[in-house]
Amino acid sequence: MARWQPRKRRKFLFAGLLVSLLLVAVLYVARKFKSQSCSDQEARTTLLKLCEEYTSNKVTGNLCPDLCTTHSIIYRECLNNKKDRKRVMLAEWNAHKVILKSRYSHLQDYKSLMPEYMKDEGKMVTSLPDMATFLMLVQNQLRTIFVVDTPDITRTEIVKKMWQMPWEDHETMSTAAMESLWALLQQDEYLMMQYFQGNKHFPKIYGSCGHIYVMEYTPPGDTLSPPLVFFKTGLPVELTSTPDWDKRANVALGFLTFLEDLNTLYTEPLHLCDVKHENYGVSADFTIQAIDVDTAFFETKMQAILGQKSCTKNEDCEFVHCESSCDLRHRRCSKHRSNNNLQAICKKIFVGHREHGPPYGGLLRFPPAAIADRLNKALQECVGPSDGDNQSQRASAMTLETIRSILQESLQSNDRIS
Repeated sequence: MARWQPRKRRKFLFAGLLVSLLLVAVLYVARKFKSQSCSDQEARTTLLKLCEEYTSNKVTGNLCPDLCTTHSIIYRECLNNKKDRKRVMLAEWNAHKVILKSRYSHLQDYKSLMPEYMKDEGKMVTSLPDMATFLMLVQNQLRTIFVVDTPDITRTEIVKKMWQMPWEDHETMSTAAMESLWALLQQDEYLMMQYFQGNKHFPKIYGSCGHIYVMEYTPPGDTLSPPLVFFKTGLPVELTSTPDWDKRANVALGFLTFLEDLNTLYTEPLHLCDVKHENYGVSADFTIQAIDVDTAFFETKMQAILGQKSCTKNEDCEFVHCESSCDLRHRRCSKHRSNNNLQAICKKIFVGHREHGPPYGGLLRFPPAAIADRLNKALQECVGPSDGDNQSQRASAMTLETIRSILQESLQSNDRIS
């Protein structure tokens, strides 16, 4: 028996060393993540500066009193990357979590409305524009996301849609109101979300103060964005069991509905060019919400972005996750996208392929054995589709329906068992 004790001791020492290394790795990643996050001091300074501007009547907004006077909106945590100029903060408002968001930290980081105003003869003036000119500027700003004029909406209706403060058609806006709305309109994400308020796939925007807007808190959750490592007897739980398959399948079905609805959202399809799990929220009924749309573009603008790039190979024509092909003869990227939203979601969310960052098994990792082969085949076709001659590069509607049918089958099978 004594002969076996050194061997057992070595096994225990090896197991202990393995667990220690895993813990060190997790602590290292957590510390690195924390070091890359903005500090509370930076975030609080942003809010303090904003409230000073509100007190000085330089900015306004329907939620300025809640943020700066009654303090019913309470700052909790800064969420954005330290190197990112965008400011994203978690707060509480009437016992509910909300997100405070702005493209830049301070009002001065945005273009002032006054330098934007020129007289007909081209001479710059230092006074604010009159309301007619301001309404025209607002309409022009909306073109940054739509490119073409939005149908069936007047300039005054655009202002009322974009601004949550009371305003009548005949009224002249104050300097604070104009500057605050102008800062908001320079944020494509705000424009997109505010324009489509009421659509279930966009978080609710409760209002704003100055250049910062307050939106619904809809996180990805552990189903879509699982913790990095789960420990159970020293091993990752994700490698040994799949107790949350039904939840993950329902979230995936929510994504398929989300993708279909994007095609009817507007007169042009919306292209998602930054597809990662943290850019989407999941509601209680598995509705997918786009919570970060900085790189989402409608067709006309997508074509303009892709078609302006020069190239020597196809890889030169990638705009984040929106891909195009290279015309080698003219060394110019095609203005037409060669992949589509479904393909990007399959690759980045369902399968979980990443170029950088920690490993992520994908939302549809470890499916039940009864559907595993068929689902994996459908996902492979979705990520790398072909038409037999290897010409097609876009995932098809038929592939979407195949994935949906397989997922629904697995859920119905589990319902019968339970």
